[in-house]
Amino acid sequence: MRKLFLAGIIVYLGAFAVLYALRLHVIYSFDTTEHDPAAFSLPQIKTIDFKSFDNTNLIVWAQPAVGDNPTIIYFHGNAGNLANRAARFQAIVDRGYGLVAMAYRRSSGSEGDPNEALIRQDSIYLIENLSAILGTPPAGNVFYYGESLGTAVAIQLANTHPPAALMLEAPFTSLIDVAAGMYPYFPVRLALGPMWMSKDTLQNIDVPLFVIHGDADQEVPLAIGQSVFAVSPAQDKVMEIVKGGHHTDLWSVGGQPAIFEFIDVRK
Repeated sequence: MRKLFLAGIIVYLGAFAVLYALRLHVIYSFDTTEHDPAAFSLPQIKTIDFKSFDNTNLIVWAQPAVGDNPTIIYFHGNAGNLANRAARFQAIVDRGYGLVAMAYRRSSGSEGDPNEALIRQDSIYLIENLSAILGTPPAGNVFYYGESLGTAVAIQLANTHPPAALMLEAPFTSLIDVAAGMYPYFPVRLALGPMWMSKDTLQNIDVPLFVIHGDADQEVPLAIGQSVFAVSPAQDKVMEIVKGGHHTDLWSVGGQPAIFEFIDVRK
């Protein structure tokens, strides 16, 4: 029995050591493949090689708005690549909205390795060079849209560079809260420390807010999204709960009309 116990301890510590060593690859599990938007029926969207603050080349998909329509700055989640969001981008540009979607480091052909500090700096440099990326200053309002991990990026950026409105899909209070729920038997709070503290930051941001969350989300439960929504001091804020919606399917199971209604009313 003692040997079995010791073996169990060794296996546990070994599994935790592997998880700790690979933590950034688990958190930022992007697809590195670069795609041409035209291959996904998006010939109007251009691929921009964007040199960030440290000269790292980042891939950005961009399309100026038609007239004075709003421009959506889109921050994707922690998996896949820009091409996985092609249907969403098609819906955005079909409405005449502008689009700027930055691929994080190691995603979609972007160079470098990601971490929170670098992604935050990249997003600031992106918004400060928005006119150069689009080839023209945006005539309409600028909205930030983040999904999952991208909600944390959008929140941090909004704290220093406020948008016309902030839109969050399946947001979390902090990354450590999500990790603790996914790995309840490991001391992840001790191992990872504070990461992407969205809830603490959002309580200082007073811009119109839209939160959309699925009531069947198993990765970031609805209660977490509701907690994020509750701390916002914004007077103009809307929460859309998608019945039967999971973590990544909200646009395809009924959430899309509410997203565009929010934008259209405030554009």
